[in-house]
Amino acid sequence: MNAKYGWYSNKTRGVRQRALPLGLAARRPGVSPPPPVKLPSKRWRDLILRVWHVDPLRCPVCQGPMRVLEVIDDPRVVEEILRHLVAWHDPPPRPPPAEDPGRYTYEPCEDVDPTPDYENVLTD
Repeated sequence: MNAKYGWYSNKTRGVRQRALPLGLAARRPGVSPPPPVKLPSKRWRDLILRVWHVDPLRCPVCQGPMRVLEVIDDPRVVEEILRHLVAWHDPPPRPPPAEDPGRYTYEPCEDVDPTPDYENVLTD
């Protein structure tokens, strides 16, 4: 594909249509396939290998090469898979907030009436 045209541009769609076999191009006029899914770069493999000294694309059982089939980044799907494998651990519950006394403390005063008597107040 030419990099200066987008995947859905008329020119790029026309080039793809001409590249399809004759029978397939006639059956699907104007319908273009979705853009190819990009896998993450291979740099992640090098970083894991450097930090953990384990090759993530090497089978832990037979040491054969593995390949990435799909990247799952939806947290709900990841949780569902890990729960099925009994590898999910719920995070610990949050503790209640610590009580902060603040700058002032409450000291009850028995000699002060909390509700003053406004009827017997002298006025000038």
